[in-house]
This record gives sequence, C-alpha cells and structure tokens, in this order.
Amino acid sequence: MYVCLCNGFTDRDVKSAIADGAQGVANIYDSLGAPPQCAKCSIHIREIIREEATVQSVEQIRK
Repeated sequence: MYVCLCNGFTDRDVKSAIADGAQGVANIYDSLGAPPQCAKCSIHIREIIREEATVQSVEQIRK
C-alpha cells in the first residue's frame, strides 16, 4: 500500500527503513532518500513505526 504519494513509497519501504534502524518519521524520509513534502503521510508512518515496535517487542518476549 502506498504510504506517501508525493514521494511514491509504500508501507514495505517504511518497514524496510525501520528494519535498517530508522526510528522516527524524519529518519524514514532520510533512509528512503525522500524529502518530506505535504507531510500527510507522517500519521501513517508513525502508525507503522508503532506497529513494528510492538511486533519486535513480542518477538523478543518469545525468545
């Protein structure tokens, strides 16, 4: 699913950036080499960051 229409990146791109160490919205933009434009996608990016943090926490608990 496209998250940022201005820069053309998807939720997979965001998750990949998070897996590579990006921890915030600005880090996501930097990691993907895309400048923030209208910033409407920042809400969705924050949601994905929270979801991925939850997934990582659950995985650590299972270990």
